[in-house]
Amino acid sequence: MQQSDELTETVDGVDTEIPSGADDDGGSGRLGGRFSVKALLISLVAVAIGVAGGGAIPVIGSIGSLAGVFAATFILGILAGDARYLETGLAGGIVVGVNFALSLLTSAVLPIGIDFFQQYGLAFGGLGVVLGAGLALVGHYFGRDLRDGLTREI
Repeated sequence: MQQSDELTETVDGVDTEIPSGADDDGGSGRLGGRFSVKALLISLVAVAIGVAGGGAIPVIGSIGSLAGVFAATFILGILAGDARYLETGLAGGIVVGVNFALSLLTSAVLPIGIDFFQQYGLAFGGLGVVLGAGLALVGHYFGRDLRDGLTREI
């Protein structure tokens, strides 16, 4: 009898409540609430604005657009309440990859530009995806770190 009392005590201490699906962000499936379409759209818009703003600087256009990715995701990291690394990295990769691929189209008017685009367009876009995702993740990380440092009790 003593063992059954111990078993009852340990079972009583176990939390058997199943969390409701209304709390997460539509999180059924494999990612289980870790991915938010709303956060992805916000990140896409912010990164696109950063790329356009940074690319508008006349002398350093392409480097400025990469700095714009970092700045936009840094600001997102400061303002966001949750860590949204997946959405921010995807947004940075998508926007910068498309930007790199489209930048090749400006030189496609020349016969050598079309040949270059056919041979290296996919690789150039892939480089943009990697750079954009990397810069977006680093910017988001530093923005969240600054937010944590400013809001932490001393």
